[in-house]
Amino acid sequence: MEYLTAPDIDEEIARITRSLEMDHIQPGRVRVIRSRGTKSRRILARCHGLPKALQTGLALPAHYVIELVSENYDRLSEAEQTKTLIHELLHIPRIFGGGFRNHDYVRDRRVNQLYEQYMRKTNSSAG
Repeated sequence: MEYLTAPDIDEEIARITRSLEMDHIQPGRVRVIRSRGTKSRRILARCHGLPKALQTGLALPAHYVIELVSENYDRLSEAEQTKTLIHELLHIPRIFGGGFRNHDYVRDRRVNQLYEQYMRKTNSSAG
């Protein structure tokens, strides 16, 4: 496996969190990486949190890393890529403590609603 930073997507994360008023997410503590070399055909992205034990041991606050599986994510349309980022951001709980929200909360319907809201705000600010 190879991992590469993705500063362009870090900027997109900041835009999405600002636009959707995801105020609990601190973009400076969410980083995006691209992974290459996976055999998985189904996984588009994964959200990783810094576990509490590591936060304590390293004297660091919570951080999250969104891993984009390049072989799968890069083939998506721009709309589906944005929805994937929104999906991964929804896994980050309001307490921003290193844990996760499960898929009972992160549903396609919610992702689609937020995507539409994001596009409306993006289009209205561009015009």
